Amino acid sequence: MKAKKQKNILLGVTAGVAIYKSCSLVRILRKRGFAVKVVMTPNATKLISSKLFESLTDEKVYAGMFEEISDYSLKHIALSKWADAFIVAPCSANTVAKLAHGICDNLLTSIALALPQNKPVVVAPAMNTNMWKNPVTRKNISQICEIKNYTIVNPQKGVLASFDKGEGVLAPLEDIVKQLKAALGK
Repeated sequence: MKAKKQKNILLGVTAGVAIYKSCSLVRILRKRGFAVKVVMTPNATKLISSKLFESLTDEKVYAGMFEEISDYSLKHIALSKWADAFIVAPCSANTVAKLAHGICDNLLTSIALALPQNKPVVVAPAMNTNMWKNPVTRKNISQICEIKNYTIVNPQKGVLASFDKGEGVLAPLEDIVKQLKAALGK
């Protein structure tokens, strides 16, 4: 019997308080047999060290568009080819807007645009309630929902970092993984 090929998951991490949950997401994905590489926005690297993700994935973490690389490949193209799926969790309001409008001003958003249309993208926003409910964000989410290979995992209601209560808390990690598996047809 032929063994199943391990699926490659690229995890995009943006700057938001829920960033610490991305570490647990990496552990869950690896435990389920996925290979995981992490790409961080420059601001995300200011909230949590890339070294933590490197220790969890046993892989280099990617953050800068123009870092020195040994194989001279174009990182955004090479990573988009490597990945079977792309998860962005947490996805900040800033990155939601960039994804909705095709803005490629960092490695994460460049990868998103370079991904072939047959590869699933799972976006799990997390932000303050007012940001989530803002008409601009709602419009951006609607635009992303129109993209055939994108899935939004809506945030939950709960206590936010500001101790306000409302919608904007990162969805449960199991829900994100469930959406990933569905998108991969597993």
